[in-house]
Amino acid sequence: MKWQPGEPAPGDMVRVQIGSIFHYGVYVGGDRIVAFGLPPVPAYADAPDRFLVTETDMDVFCTGRIPEIAILDRAERRKRIPPQETVKIARERLGADGYHLIRNNCEHFANECVFGEKKSLQEEAMFRMWNTKPVINVYLGEADRFALDFPVPEARREEIEACSAQSMRNARIANWAILRLAARHSFSLDPDDVVFTRKKHGGWDADRFSFSFSHADGLCCVAVSNAPIGVDFETVEGIARRYDAEKLKKLRARCFTKAEQGAYPDSVEGFLRCWTRKEAIFKQSMKRTFSPAATETRTGAAMTYMLGETPRIVLSLCGEYAGLARFYRTDGNEITPIEAEGPLNL
Repeated sequence: MKWQPGEPAPGDMVRVQIGSIFHYGVYVGGDRIVAFGLPPVPAYADAPDRFLVTETDMDVFCTGRIPEIAILDRAERRKRIPPQETVKIARERLGADGYHLIRNNCEHFANECVFGEKKSLQEEAMFRMWNTKPVINVYLGEADRFALDFPVPEARREEIEACSAQSMRNARIANWAILRLAARHSFSLDPDDVVFTRKKHGGWDADRFSFSFSHADGLCCVAVSNAPIGVDFETVEGIARRYDAEKLKKLRARCFTKAEQGAYPDSVEGFLRCWTRKEAIFKQSMKRTFSPAATETRTGAAMTYMLGETPRIVLSLCGEYAGLARFYRTDGNEITPIEAEGPLNL
């Protein structure tokens, strides 16, 4: 497909460039255009039909700019819907809503009318940018603030409902709810459009991004990235409550290498800096079996951060962009950035 200035015929796809983006529509004859949404210019910012499928004259669509007509190649001409049928399809959609800047925009609409297929080169360019620009965001929330009133894969729902311990059930619900928020906030994705699949070892994967779960002491954490990611966290207060100094000493001897025992501070925080790294490395590797003593933590792919004061959280990430993480807290509605100390040196 090529684009060039010219006089459109009914059924042609038309576009105008507005700033760095293009606004697309379908020419329906009589100097009229049907498009999904009005042109993104200040003059129409408050128009009630700004994000509806609307029929306007060419002057409104072009906003003083020169329109370009889609010139189809031979394969596209064979594939396209007949022009008069395209006009009919476009007009049958008048008044439709559901506009989304990335997932359901004017280019999707025009391609659907002409080819019967929702497609947007601008969307594809955005995903290519996401695939090359480092993205690693971490979201924390309280486990008991969420209810299972949103769509989840049936197998995951069965896992959640099978939990006999209420704390574990709350954690699984919260992790999945926060994951849905993260999909929107980090990647502008409708979570219902993301395909989640269960991996062989029982974990879950997504088709558009990588994610990892962790939970401890009534808190839940979800890390998302456009590269494989693993996350784990613990609270200093929680570990200190469950393990005294003697028990931590025994865990160090059993789970840490001699080099690690010398590298990390002999404290609760020091223990957690090593332990959460091991967990994060294991989760990122997607291996079936976790062997703490055989998991080497002194790697540049793993980073550790300290968050908050009450509780004091030790959180580790393993992944290509682990050193570039951004952190957020959410209650299911608001998403608020939080400061983190780190990444910490060994």
